[in-house]
Amino acid sequence: MKYLTYSGNDLIDVDLPDDATVFYPPPPLPGLRTEEIPPALDAALDEPLGMEPLAELVGPGSKVLIAFDDNCQPFPRMARPDIRQTMIERLIERLYRLGVEKSDIELRCAVALHRKMERRELEYMLGEQIMSEFWPDQLENFDAEDPDDIVDLGETDHGEPVETSKAVVESDLVVYVDTIQIPLNGGHKSVAVGFGTYRSIAPHHNPAMTEHVPHVMQPDGSHMHGSIERISRKLMDHARILVIEAAMNGAIYPLHLAWLGKPSHRLSAAERVVRRSTPWAMKALPETARKKIFHSLVSPYAPLAIRAGSIDAVHGKTIETLKPQLEVVAPRQYDTLVFGLPDLSPYAIGARINPVLVVSDVLGYVFNWFWNRPFLKEGGVVIILNPVFEVFHPRYHAAYRRFWDEVLPETSDPFEMKENFQEAFARDPGLVHAYRENFAHHGFHPFTVWYWATYPLRYLSDTILVGPPDDRSAKRLGVSWAPSLEHALGMAREKSGGDDVVALTIPPFMYLTVEG
Repeated sequence: MKYLTYSGNDLIDVDLPDDATVFYPPPPLPGLRTEEIPPALDAALDEPLGMEPLAELVGPGSKVLIAFDDNCQPFPRMARPDIRQTMIERLIERLYRLGVEKSDIELRCAVALHRKMERRELEYMLGEQIMSEFWPDQLENFDAEDPDDIVDLGETDHGEPVETSKAVVESDLVVYVDTIQIPLNGGHKSVAVGFGTYRSIAPHHNPAMTEHVPHVMQPDGSHMHGSIERISRKLMDHARILVIEAAMNGAIYPLHLAWLGKPSHRLSAAERVVRRSTPWAMKALPETARKKIFHSLVSPYAPLAIRAGSIDAVHGKTIETLKPQLEVVAPRQYDTLVFGLPDLSPYAIGARINPVLVVSDVLGYVFNWFWNRPFLKEGGVVIILNPVFEVFHPRYHAAYRRFWDEVLPETSDPFEMKENFQEAFARDPGLVHAYRENFAHHGFHPFTVWYWATYPLRYLSDTILVGPPDDRSAKRLGVSWAPSLEHALGMAREKSGGDDVVALTIPPFMYLTVEG
């Protein structure tokens, strides 16, 4: 069976067994048009779920913090105007009409321990009007290492430290504007993590949270999300939070590329011709040209629904809205997953994907994209198709470079990493400076993404890389290597004891429900 999939910045045809199963995400559901977003937001703010209307929450003299996620989501980046620009512009208009002064409004990108957004990125997301009106004095990135901004709110009843920004607790209202593609994001994670520090994020981003329970990609049954919720509820004792959640559809590809996310029976005649010729055309292009093509992708997402109100009242409705866009039903669990990973990652915006992210994105994200139970059997095998270039962005991925050079040569075990390296990286003055001043991910960040793979690293019998010219990167990452997919499938059969193969076509995104 021929299967078109990614391998870095390439699209390749690979041979799967004739009886392999290939899953495609549901077609993009119709969403709101740009001109429909402001009235939809108005309606949500006039009748929020679980809270009073906006007009009863703020007025003259009120201090308002408008918070928003960084450009990790939606992912890939959204075609302009970004929905956050449209919603925040409307929100600011409403605040002005209610008597809130411009001087009492602050905008903050809730980057947590991600890299800070550069000015050009903020302008792409928020538009020229908001930037000219608020940047830089009233619009900035949250800084989790700013001692003058961080407040300590004590601990949860489980002993988890609760730290956040002064802006959260000193505002009369925090409005968190969120665009949500998958159930991982939004809800209690918004303020509690987006404005969290190393001390308050480390308790839930640690390997013990996922050692025995796989869920990191949705709240239900997740120890990680349970910890986040406890921290969030402690925060809510000190801050009034209204969330605006836009559940996004699956329109990742613009019209001329939509065929990439379709099974053959949904392709038009013209799309079939393009589909057959693409692997040959890609081979004729140099890597730099292919990189430019894929990294220029902008997505025509649209919101399926916009809701406002309390975290508890809104987020469950958001997940209900997302489920038909994401859910794919699998009749059983499989022995082997074949997954072609593109040169794209929410943690490599504006950069190449690095070797650490190759493994952590597939085991931490893709393996965990299920609703009820893993779609691979215990003892199964994951085969990753990617060239795994040893490339690290000199600014954004400074901590990842050191993680590759200093941690992985010693261990790939999450618990040993935590015990022997985590604290030194998180407190390292050079990495703290790079996070604060040079747009780098925090020193703790590469640990967090590796920890999300804790469950599959124990659950699976092997992870095999296909694409690198030799086994050097695989050895460093603590996984296996094969010179070809055919060879990898043979290795997987020996390891798992079965040959039931599944492949996922992502993006767009999907979550599997496993029957039985």
